[in-house]
Amino acid sequence: MKKFFEILNKAELAITMTCVVGFTSVLMLGAAVRLTGHPLNWCNDVALLMLAWTTFLGGDVAFRAGRMVNVDILIGKLPVALQKAVALIVYAVLLVMMFVMVRQGLQLCANVGKRTLEGIPFLSYVWVAASIPVGFSLMFITAVKRLYDLMKTTDSTVISKM
Repeated sequence: MKKFFEILNKAELAITMTCVVGFTSVLMLGAAVRLTGHPLNWCNDVALLMLAWTTFLGGDVAFRAGRMVNVDILIGKLPVALQKAVALIVYAVLLVMMFVMVRQGLQLCANVGKRTLEGIPFLSYVWVAASIPVGFSLMFITAVKRLYDLMKTTDSTVISKM
């Protein structure tokens, strides 16, 4: 299982980094070409697609690395048992929220099924909307794994980094 998460993390990181470079390059190309008086209609759509995937895959990469926002100044002063209880409550709320986002993202994909990107008429908007359920599904998996790890530990330094 550990190997699976290592491969998944490397793949997500590679896709995220590629999309960041891609949408930056496409936007710069679009701006440069627009100065010549011949704008490329597809640049903004490609950038939107890449930005959406960067946002949600990058969110999981940050979540898995423990780089999301936390308020250690308050939690760190609590006893270990209370820190763990607060972390469990936070993860329960996160799991519910992530489940709702996956469900709503799937609904969005179903609703925009026939809509296409303006500059790329052969590409469905579903490819942009799919970043929501895919990203939050991956975050859900990460949260379940972190919740499992949290339940096994009693180390306060590990708990505060959850």
